[in-house]
Amino acid sequence: MLTAKQVDFFQENGYLILENLIDSDTIDGWREQIWKHFNSSLNTPETWPNEYVVQNFGFSPQFGQLPAMQEIIDQLGGGQFVGGGGSPLVRWPKPDEEWKLPGSGHIDAYGPGGWSPFLMGATTYVYDVEPGGGAFVYWPQSHKTTHKYFLKHPKQVDGSFTEIEGWGWHVFSDLSPEGPREFIASAGDVVLWHAYLCHTGSGNIRDIPRIGLFARYHHKRREEIRYEIPEDLWKYWSI
Repeated sequence: MLTAKQVDFFQENGYLILENLIDSDTIDGWREQIWKHFNSSLNTPETWPNEYVVQNFGFSPQFGQLPAMQEIIDQLGGGQFVGGGGSPLVRWPKPDEEWKLPGSGHIDAYGPGGWSPFLMGATTYVYDVEPGGGAFVYWPQSHKTTHKYFLKHPKQVDGSFTEIEGWGWHVFSDLSPEGPREFIASAGDVVLWHAYLCHTGSGNIRDIPRIGLFARYHHKRREEIRYEIPEDLWKYWSI
């Protein structure tokens, strides 16, 4: 369970980092599974593939369905949040590239498959991630400025903002009160993030792949409330 202080931090900043949430046995099992899928190993980089989205593969147990995650999701959503699935995303090492923090981020739910609104995401790593190692990058407190944008332009919540001439994802991250930060973490650490939090991936100039697991949770009444932009950002949460 999250403490009151952790919940307050999450609401204020739009993210919350939880250290050592996932046990080492689960992490070891995930490592074994994904290298078996690749028919490769961490010590044979010459056999590494180059796919970002790991197709036709899922970890067992699923990250988003772990008891520790479900306890938190039930606490934050009052039992109304569902989901938790997602494909692994891998940033393979490219040590010869110049590294810098991304200039802009995006918000999820507006991908090639169409608009799929959700309320919260979570990210963890299979291996430790150092600075410059392909980390998940996020803009603290940008969930508030994204919310203000949609309050001002509620009809655009369906993704029509992407059709505005000259519009780019930088619009959301440029509104953020803070610049980007890397989620530098050990394997098994988890970052929770509000769906309106601007985020993106980053380049990996280290020696090992960044294998990220992502989970997203939507409300059971998603179809009923999908066009609503409530004045209270936390209206459909239990916090």
